[in-house]
Amino acid sequence: MAFGCLWLDDRPCLDPARPLAGHRNFRFNPPAYGPARFYEADPGRIVHEDDDLLVYHKEAGRPSQAVPYDAHNNVLAALGRLLAKRGGPARLWLPHRLDAETSGLLLLAKNQSAAGILGRSFQAGLVGKAYLALGLGPRPEREAFQVEAAIAKEGPRYVARAGGPGRAARTNFTVLAQRAFEAGGPEMNEVLFRAEPLTGRTHQIRLHLAWAGWPIRGDRFYGRAEEEAARPAPRLMLAATSLSLDHPGRPGRLEINLPAP
Repeated sequence: MAFGCLWLDDRPCLDPARPLAGHRNFRFNPPAYGPARFYEADPGRIVHEDDDLLVYHKEAGRPSQAVPYDAHNNVLAALGRLLAKRGGPARLWLPHRLDAETSGLLLLAKNQSAAGILGRSFQAGLVGKAYLALGLGPRPEREAFQVEAAIAKEGPRYVARAGGPGRAARTNFTVLAQRAFEAGGPEMNEVLFRAEPLTGRTHQIRLHLAWAGWPIRGDRFYGRAEEEAARPAPRLMLAATSLSLDHPGRPGRLEINLPAP
């Protein structure tokens, strides 16, 4: 129960003394690896911290927050434990998230006031975000383009549709570099993009690049399975490298950039 595998009415139940009376559903989600506690936050990966904000350079492969079978091995919980050890508040808020497979800048709030301000800034599109993505496809005909395709969930996966239905989504892409992909024939290239999502939908950059013809290398959901099998990527080749936002606790704009991984 302390590991977060047991849920009451779609919420984790961490208290073994909590009565089941009054709840409709009780669900057990066993993790494939058992209740193993193996992840802690690395203080060296904190790239910015003040009284209101914390920005963490998230590793690829780690969830931003708890998943239904594991409430321990995620960035939000691990940073809470780290702050508690330092004598600070263990409660953190997560106004935005990265996919587990995506690395890069993850923004967290250290108090409820900052969380509310940041949440409204994200909803209003006032937070600038940029990613690096390594796509696989033909040689691009344009140096920059925009993808506007709605995103919807179909079964366990998400899909992009030019005419909907779904939630509206837009992403700007700029070509930074490219090279031939030896395992994909003469017409296949690895293309490095700068991606700037103008909305914040689940799997947005991954879906929009795949829809445009350049699925991201290492993407097990939307990637090119045959080419990846011939020459597998070491990970999902997507990294959040830039954040720009109005600081919630003081005047001025906060700009944070990571070097290319």
